[in-house]
Amino acid sequence: MDQGLAAVFGAAVGVIGSALTGALTWAALRTQLRTQLQADHLRWTREVRRETYLGLLNSVRAARGALAASLDELRVSHQDGQRSMAEAWRLLPPVESAGAAVQLEGPAELAAPAANLTEALFAVFNAAYPWREGRSLDDPDLVAAYRGACSAFASVETRFLASAQRHLAIGAG
Repeated sequence: MDQGLAAVFGAAVGVIGSALTGALTWAALRTQLRTQLQADHLRWTREVRRETYLGLLNSVRAARGALAASLDELRVSHQDGQRSMAEAWRLLPPVESAGAAVQLEGPAELAAPAANLTEALFAVFNAAYPWREGRSLDDPDLVAAYRGACSAFASVETRFLASAQRHLAIGAG
């Protein structure tokens, strides 16, 4: 009888041990899976934000480059310059969309720098607007206003880049 009772107790301890081992394994796997999912989500979020920041920078730089090229063309030919300037102005709506995407996807800390960047670009375009309307490219007041807007734009662009880089570095760690 003692051997039978010992066998029952042995089997009970085996079942309890197996159950506890299974429960501990399940808990460990669940924790590991949760950690992996969080890491994957952070990596995905970082990549989406990176692409969004890059989209804004690319659209801003495309518009800025098109405006600069149109001003160079305007010095050579008024008609061709006006045509290319109109093309440059058509690049502004994608800049607005890209800025809105940063505000949607990015953290709150990048909303203001993104808005400042689009506003600085619009200030450059506004400073060039009199030339689109046919004013002289040699007007010193217009040249000074344009150069001031370009300088402010460069500063704002640098601040946006630094903010985006800082945020992406934090997200990577």
